[in-house]
Amino acid sequence: HELELAFAREQHLARTDPLTGVGNRLRFFEFAEHEFLVAARYQHPLSVIMLDIDHFKQVNDTYGHAVGDRALILIARAAQTQLRSPDVLARYGGEEFVALLPATDATQAVILAERIRARIAALIVETEKGNARMTVSIGIASIAPGDDSIDVVMHRADEALYRAKEAGRNQVQM
Repeated sequence: HELELAFAREQHLARTDPLTGVGNRLRFFEFAEHEFLVAARYQHPLSVIMLDIDHFKQVNDTYGHAVGDRALILIARAAQTQLRSPDVLARYGGEEFVALLPATDATQAVILAERIRARIAALIVETEKGNARMTVSIGIASIAPGDDSIDVVMHRADEALYRAKEAGRNQVQM
């Protein structure tokens, strides 16, 4: 029994971002690859949201890495509160997060992304040097006919994310 518990704990740790408590890249791709195959087979909608914290290096440089870590935690929680139970949020790397939205079309994903963006923009991180505020840029992509892997959808979401940044940040692009 103890060995089973230890194994389960190790499995959880291997798939969870230790700072934010959300899934990590491994967990995301395990889930995303399965959901992509289901969506493609049954022609169900599936969307991906990629979000990146705007000017995060400036937050770390101004307030310190401890505040940056606290901001990552608060942003993960804020995004998570807007998601449904079948959705998966993961820390993709650094200050970037990704959410997989099964049974969600592009229109629904944009509405959800705008709620996440607004929720994060309203966050205040209290620090010794004053309050820190952050915004996020968000890119969205949905499964399309001819997509042969989740990587294709992720690539389009990443391109949309960079368009959001180039267009002035703190916005959602599809």
